[in-house]
Amino acid sequence: PPPAELLADTTALRDRVGSVVSGLLSLLGRDADPLQSRDHILLANILESAWREGAALDMAGLIGAVQKPPFDKVGAFDLETFFPAKDRLGLAMAINNLLAAPGFDQWLTGAPLDVAAFLRTPEGRPRAAVFSIAHLSDAERMFFVSLLLNEVLGWVRMQSGTTSLRALLYMDELF
Repeated sequence: PPPAELLADTTALRDRVGSVVSGLLSLLGRDADPLQSRDHILLANILESAWREGAALDMAGLIGAVQKPPFDKVGAFDLETFFPAKDRLGLAMAINNLLAAPGFDQWLTGAPLDVAAFLRTPEGRPRAAVFSIAHLSDAERMFFVSLLLNEVLGWVRMQSGTTSLRALLYMDELF
């Protein structure tokens, strides 16, 4: 889950949830309209609910939560009317297929997306972080860029005001 400062800011939290869910649905090749897509609305509610409780959801946990969400209503409708269990199983299967796909295990390894750790060594010295995403598909690139930029935005929002430069984000599309 995001840090407490971000959880306290409802707008920032909803932005983060929306972006993560949109990126995941894009990776799945599913509709990601935050106002019309049942998939998006359900996943956003699941993620926000978990994060507000301080719980982290890995992919397996997300699959379980899709099958048995931690709430009974979505908006004014009961869960079964809004998104019947049979249809939720289809979404859970799509997420599971992603998790089970050859090569997806690489997404689950490596350093966490921690902007502060990317900008400074444990001793506090400045450093540069370079992310190469040339080997990813278009959907994977969009997913990663969404996650990364959300982490950067979350970090920015937690910083106090200053006239000093703290970080520089440079993106280059080299073809």
